[in-house]
Amino acid sequence: MGKGHGDLRCRGAGGVTATGTMAGRVTIRELGTTMLDTIRPVRYPLAAAQAATPAAALIAALALAGCAGTAFTLREAPVDCTEIGDSLEPAPDIEAMIAPYREQLQEQLGEVLGHAAGDFFKDDPEGTLDNLVADALLHGARALAGDTVHVALLNEGGIRVPVARGPILMRHAYELLPFENFVTVLSLSGEELERLADEIALTRGEPIAGWTMELDGDDAVNVRVGGAPIDRGRVYRLATVDYLVNGGGTWTVLWDAGANDREDLPVLIRDVFVDYVQERGTVTPTLDGRIRPAGGEDR
Repeated sequence: MGKGHGDLRCRGAGGVTATGTMAGRVTIRELGTTMLDTIRPVRYPLAAAQAATPAAALIAALALAGCAGTAFTLREAPVDCTEIGDSLEPAPDIEAMIAPYREQLQEQLGEVLGHAAGDFFKDDPEGTLDNLVADALLHGARALAGDTVHVALLNEGGIRVPVARGPILMRHAYELLPFENFVTVLSLSGEELERLADEIALTRGEPIAGWTMELDGDDAVNVRVGGAPIDRGRVYRLATVDYLVNGGGTWTVLWDAGANDREDLPVLIRDVFVDYVQERGTVTPTLDGRIRPAGGEDR
């Protein structure tokens, strides 16, 4: 496809004409407020299919389709691009302005929260990192809303990076849980909790705490809360994040429950993770079979 140049003229209703030059990169400047009207092309040496850029093709197609009731022009609009990289020298005045804030931030992000006794990873149906964050969520929700919070659930997509063996820094908490998601507690019937377990089965497992299940294809079976089978007539309290209750994710049970009975806690999921690690000092990667294939052995 060659780069084309050429003049463009079109005539609108009432004999109004528009002219311009197209050279690959163009912008349109409207000189009136009248809606576009039907036109008849007079001369168009640069067809839309020959335009060097999508923008030029769009303008050419627009010119062939209609003109404004008042005149407008098409003109070349060259753009100067500056590559940003290590070759650019920092501006001394800006560096001096932000240096104190950078130093303060680096100090805060370098705070040691605790120690990881091993590497933590996400996995399906159960991962060591999934378990760590879900346990932190349940622990934090119970600290604020009471021990009547029975179970916890969050989406694996909200957990962004692994946690490596060694010191766990505040920086790692922000990298792990970068979203400003608040903890929310919902009240679910036993029947709703069973439906939620089936929705979790469709995704082949998610971070949970306080309950267990087995996956039989797309169904969850042998679902238990605190080791006991679900009582369909009982009300259970589930800790999650507001993103999943406000329409995020795919779990419709949470959307419906959030419209009826929810308790929004004034704490971020990241903050409950920080508190959890600080309280324990050392955290150890653990797989306990909280989600496993049907018929699998207990761990």
